[in-house]
Amino acid sequence: MHKTLMAGIVSGVLTAIFMGSPAGVLGQGLTVSGYADFEAVVNNVNADDTDFYFDNHHFNIIMMGSIVDDLFAAFEIEYEHAGEEIAMEYGYFGYTGLKDLRILVGKFIVPFGRFNKDLHPTTINKVPGRPHGFRDILPQTYNDVGLWLSGASSFNDDGRFVWDAYVVNGLLGEEGDGIRGMRDNDREKATYGRDSDKAVGARVGVEFPYTGFDVGTSIYTGKYAESATAQSLRLTLYGVDASYQTNGFTLRGELIHATQEITRKDLKKTGGYVQASYMVGSRFEPVVRWSARNMPGGTQDDLGRVAFGASFYVTPAAAIRAVFIINSEKAGFETENNGLILQFNVIL
Repeated sequence: MHKTLMAGIVSGVLTAIFMGSPAGVLGQGLTVSGYADFEAVVNNVNADDTDFYFDNHHFNIIMMGSIVDDLFAAFEIEYEHAGEEIAMEYGYFGYTGLKDLRILVGKFIVPFGRFNKDLHPTTINKVPGRPHGFRDILPQTYNDVGLWLSGASSFNDDGRFVWDAYVVNGLLGEEGDGIRGMRDNDREKATYGRDSDKAVGARVGVEFPYTGFDVGTSIYTGKYAESATAQSLRLTLYGVDASYQTNGFTLRGELIHATQEITRKDLKKTGGYVQASYMVGSRFEPVVRWSARNMPGGTQDDLGRVAFGASFYVTPAAAIRAVFIINSEKAGFETENNGLILQFNVIL
């Protein structure tokens, strides 16, 4: 029922935009794009229970257009896993009439670090899937509803400050819940009780476009639950990200840390990755990514992961990728827990 309802809503929205809109609206610069990918996945490569399947992981439609003067709108509908998951990734209004400042309201991808906001689309993410820590610590893709201010200001010929600040409904759950399950909280879940507490956050960075270096730091904090004694429990995320690009070589990394308050001892969670890639000519790009996480509770889940592979660019807008993933657990490297992903992705 949910899938049918969402599909009907999406179909109605698209029909209204492309067939029912006045000619004046269609003439205001509506841009339609998106991205899609198809994957062949093999999990537990060396085990008796090897898992092999195909997945149309993403087929996302993105629309952006000017409404009037300095006011615009942006909108993305995501079809994931062959339509099993259909949702609005973001939909917001933006105002650009002030120098070096954008004001945005609506549902947006929270600008914490770089991977969550900028690097997760498969046409940009050179390794299919998330690094460790970007699922259960920073729950990528984390989007929310609220107010977002974004700005930039040059301080010399090859340097500028960039910053984002936002107030959103926030991640919400029960005491001690996994952070990933606190998403999808556009209007605050009635299950957990609505209140006036909101989450706030920011990212501040420095970029040097000519030298190819940038670095930034992020913070997010907000109430996520109440204890049995009605004590407010907060979730606070800290992050650091950096990248360097020159002559086809790209090196980037991020580190995230979460402090999740509970009645007893606070939960501490840390994760991050380092990734390097090199473009050989205009077609071939090898890549390697190491990621790791440290979760509380003595979990035996994967703690480290090395992914290495390559992309072949059929055109500038389409790529074929092959990536082999080696997982490391507390007992060491587990050869039965490795994986292989073959992916074709394209910009629509």
